[in-house]
Amino acid sequence: MYIPGDYYVICDRCGFKKRVSQTRKEWNGLLVCTDCWEPRHPQDFVKAKRDIQRVPIARPDKTTTLRTTALSGAAAANAGSFDVADATNISDGTALGITLDNGDIQWTFASDDPSGSTVSVNDKLWSAASSGNTVYMSSATGDTFITASDVSASDL
Repeated sequence: MYIPGDYYVICDRCGFKKRVSQTRKEWNGLLVCTDCWEPRHPQDFVKAKRDIQRVPIARPDKTTTLRTTALSGAAAANAGSFDVADATNISDGTALGITLDNGDIQWTFASDDPSGSTVSVNDKLWSAASSGNTVYMSSATGDTFITASDVSASDL
């Protein structure tokens, strides 16, 4: 039957032929029949709350000055002591970081005052370290990264 101005269209969702009076336009621009029409989902209108992740009052860490020296000879895995180029800033309890050949840095403590250029450490080396590898140490007594009393067997 002819209805003036009510032409036929194809529903963009189901593909059936419908009169234009039986269709609606969706928010995404599709012309769909009333059976296929869906409102826009409310979650599309949710606005995100700004998430500020900075600390409101920043307090920088205590300044720690690193001193370095180098191994003056190769140290084998499981070695409890090694020779360094300069042992003047190392004493009993100094935190030491020894660069190993595998790229790791093993942190430990000097177990005694150095005997010449030989430094004894609390923990044996995990792996070998070549001559010239860097040894890190804190700048002064009390200016350490960790202390011997900070680490216990239960921490491991």
